[in-house]
Amino acid sequence: MITRNELKNIIFHTAIIGGGAGGLMCAGSFSAPKILIERNAQPGAKVSVSGGGKCNFSNRFVSAADYLSQNKHFCKNALAAFQPQDFLRLLDENKIPWEERPQGRLFACSAAEIVRMLVRRAKNTGTRFLTHTLALEVRFENGLFIIDTSAGPVRAQRVVLACGGLSFPGLGAGSFGFKTAQKFGLTIVQQRPALVGLSFPKALREQFCKLAGNSLQAAVSCGQHMFEDSLLFTHEGISGPAVLSASLYWTPEQPVTINFLPQDDALSLLHSQKNTAKTFSAALHGKLPPKIAKTLLGPLEGDLSNAPRQHLQAAANRLNRFSFVPQGTVGYTRAEVTAGGVDTRAINPSTFEAKQAPGLYIIGELLDVTGRLGGFNLHWAWCSGFSAAKALEKQF
Repeated sequence: MITRNELKNIIFHTAIIGGGAGGLMCAGSFSAPKILIERNAQPGAKVSVSGGGKCNFSNRFVSAADYLSQNKHFCKNALAAFQPQDFLRLLDENKIPWEERPQGRLFACSAAEIVRMLVRRAKNTGTRFLTHTLALEVRFENGLFIIDTSAGPVRAQRVVLACGGLSFPGLGAGSFGFKTAQKFGLTIVQQRPALVGLSFPKALREQFCKLAGNSLQAAVSCGQHMFEDSLLFTHEGISGPAVLSASLYWTPEQPVTINFLPQDDALSLLHSQKNTAKTFSAALHGKLPPKIAKTLLGPLEGDLSNAPRQHLQAAANRLNRFSFVPQGTVGYTRAEVTAGGVDTRAINPSTFEAKQAPGLYIIGELLDVTGRLGGFNLHWAWCSGFSAAKALEKQF
């Protein structure tokens, strides 16, 4: 830990604001006298809890198509410069076990081990840590960046904003990075919670609240995007991987459609049992849990044999094409990431330096680049931090 007195006498090559995934990767990827300013007592807080403590750190099949941005080409250079196998090499060199799960998702056995590795790399390349310290303001004076902090002013030739987005405020997230970027003349693309649960309007919330905690496989569609995965009912609405994935593309007032029987044509399934003594929900035995089937069908539940065709069609629509307009998301406190951010048109895609503010670098979630669910956002932190580091290395 660096002291206030030491700060007065040092001009750092680089000051990195934010000790999350991107900031730690950047700090450990080039050798120079630098300082990492982190508001939490320990760096890597969000990485430590990701994936339930197991950290979905990347994806075997990462590509530019996995990211949402107003500039779909911006991420290509960084993705080419640092690939999933490069992070796997770091883990192997440090004897950190990992595993590959379906859809190319790469997990560590311990997120804490990854954080320890990143901190160790940073210290070995000349990084001083200033933890439990708030960055208050960044200004440029007499050829130097001055970062006013709760521990006193920090002077540096260059600054990396690695503050993250607005998600998980309990872990230190905030608007400092966005406000600083705006102060230096950069435009912000409207931010919103992403990879987040969606809330039902009041009537549906009352209908489905009894299902909170129940889950099933479903296909969730939003516009032209469809995701088949687990769906979880909550007290507020729906969550689970299928919903989180769809939320990246959802905009207010846009309908979301759920297919609760993605492998079946519900109308054919009901018709095939029309001459039995079964109820609608009994006809779905083995396809949907009874509690979910009865709640979903609501007043349509009854004997199949007596049901008119329009009831069969209405039930089929609820099963295969259940459409509603979410009231909203459940917000930044439970959003995995923040969509939107600093407009990438103002950032060099190879160096991550702001074009109109030389010496200012912006990486990670602060930028208008948001990955799909499945390790893509942590990989963006690694590759953007690495690319900035390689550019900074050339300035030493």
